[in-house]
Amino acid sequence: MGLSGAPEDKKYTYRVLIERISEMIRSGELQPGGRLPPERKLAEMFGVSRSSLRQAFQALAERGIIESRQGDGTYLLPAIETPLSTDAIADAISEQSGLLREIVEFRQLIEPQIAALAARRISTEAVDRLKILVCDQQRALMVGRVAAGFDAEFHQVLAESADNRVMARVMSTIQSIVNESRSIWLQSNERRLTSMEGHLRIIDALEARDAEAAHAAMALHIAEIELSIFGEQQETPGKTDSKVCQPKSSTTK
Repeated sequence: MGLSGAPEDKKYTYRVLIERISEMIRSGELQPGGRLPPERKLAEMFGVSRSSLRQAFQALAERGIIESRQGDGTYLLPAIETPLSTDAIADAISEQSGLLREIVEFRQLIEPQIAALAARRISTEAVDRLKILVCDQQRALMVGRVAAGFDAEFHQVLAESADNRVMARVMSTIQSIVNESRSIWLQSNERRLTSMEGHLRIIDALEARDAEAAHAAMALHIAEIELSIFGEQQETPGKTDSKVCQPKSSTTK
């Protein structure tokens, strides 16, 4: 059921995914409690991008239809007894996609400025903490573990390092909302690697006390997140240079 040719129509793609999964349930190809085929295979079967598939999966998970089990795949929950409501779930996915775009837009507005302020005010100890977090992020990437917690902490430490209590409190208060853009459903090795590299560029700018470079590094980082969520990216092996965990000594004061 391919959708090749014109650029992907997101809403239509979601409907195709939902309808196809409904068909699999009705035909007995997919049983309640059963495991879905791997993401890559499903994307090929349905003829859609893996980005669209992840967004559809996220909406299905939020509706209690499927669940992801770390290291064990994605399962159709046993409670599913009736055909899926295509319209209801498609609307939910559309709403979720809109929320994600608004989150990314918000982050692009505020986080580059936070990085610029932090470049002027961050302590040596905070820079070292950011380096440790990136090192932990790299280790998680190398063994295939979820690193969203390290990512969230990196940005929170940075917000606190801007030495602006209002900004730090705002970022802490809305953490659960911003975390929507870090959902496991939207992750891939490519995105995790890109995220880590973005964090390293930000640290370089912080060590140089270069507010303009820190602003630019963060703006690029958020733009890469947007591309990863909504654009077309091919997954690549999560191999990184081990020297990442041996950063140069901090030169901040």
